[in-house]
Amino acid sequence: MAPRSNLIILPPDRLDAFTATGVAAELLAFEPDRPVHIVTHEDFVPLFQDAPGLVRFSTHDRANGNMPALRLLSEVMGHNWNRVISLARTRLPFLLWAHHRHHYRFESGSYALPALFASQSSSTFRPPHIWTPDKIHLALPETLAPDTPLVVLALAESGRAAWDWQHYAELIWRLSDSVAALKRAHIVVLSEPGSALASDLVRNIPAGQISHFDDLSFAKQGALMRRARLLIGTDRLAARMAASVGTPLVLRFDRDNLSAQGRPYGLYVGQDAVEVARYVGAHLPPDAQNLSQNAPHEGVNQPTK
Repeated sequence: MAPRSNLIILPPDRLDAFTATGVAAELLAFEPDRPVHIVTHEDFVPLFQDAPGLVRFSTHDRANGNMPALRLLSEVMGHNWNRVISLARTRLPFLLWAHHRHHYRFESGSYALPALFASQSSSTFRPPHIWTPDKIHLALPETLAPDTPLVVLALAESGRAAWDWQHYAELIWRLSDSVAALKRAHIVVLSEPGSALASDLVRNIPAGQISHFDDLSFAKQGALMRRARLLIGTDRLAARMAASVGTPLVLRFDRDNLSAQGRPYGLYVGQDAVEVARYVGAHLPPDAQNLSQNAPHEGVNQPTK
């Protein structure tokens, strides 16, 4: 007899769906023989596509992120689930047959979720998780030495901060000039397709010093961030990803200091490249490669202006 499956109903927000990867990772680790069925928006499937084990999806494409109630009922009713885990605002779990029901009062913007299998010797919260294949190829310059430090500029959601390409270009120059650990750094720009900001920046930096990706898979972004020493930019998801994989220093730009308490990365409000470079020089671990597997310090790297 096949083992009963576990069901996860994801929240409608992309950042919250990323947080939920920690729940899926915990289920696959503690109950590896049980398939995991995920109800989610079709755009969030890449967050889970490299997960080990048997993972199935029921997807939709509604703009508000929520599957229509009747469609949701037709997808999940009639099963005898092992666990039903709801991270959305629905009372559906109470209508389903399940051995265990977990209905989180999920607050949008959370950076981790309570652990399902917590013990006294383990953490009571599960951070997000990024699955990457054992062998993954990043199309970086072939001449790049393995120990070359990488600095990732995550430029999606660029409207969240008043930085143009000149600000980023000045920051690149100041980092290479004043931060010893980044003297020979290679710059990797992550952006949305068609980003004018990324195009202008790449066009004005020497070709051998910079690489640009606008279609990098989720798994490859995770692999890149594991190798990077520093991630800076406006992309909120990239900042969370980098923090979850242990990038030694993560600094997100914004116009307002409205981030929730306990965020696992720094926040910078302002346009002063000199100040940012000084901060990086003071806080970047000197041997970042040895520290990159450690979790970042939560809520301490928060220079604001």
